[in-house]
Amino acid sequence: MKPPALTIRALRAGSAFALSLFLAAIVLNLLGSDIAERAGFLGVVAIIATPAVSLVATAAEQWAHDRSITTLAVAVVGVLTVATGIALFLR
Repeated sequence: MKPPALTIRALRAGSAFALSLFLAAIVLNLLGSDIAERAGFLGVVAIIATPAVSLVATAAEQWAHDRSITTLAVAVVGVLTVATGIALFLR
């Protein structure tokens, strides 16, 4: 089965966005800017959010074709949300 096109685009876009933030953080750090730490943090957030966004894209794209895939994608997003909430709460 070929992966859905929207899912691939979401993964590529999220990865490219995170990479650009990481590169900006490196350059800003070399320039001595205080914003470098924030750019690096946003890169980490983007890398963590990319799989969840791609799962939502999969659910949206597969809704009309296969509801079991959609249900599974939404369930995984739910598990990721709960795990993130627990991790932030325990922090």
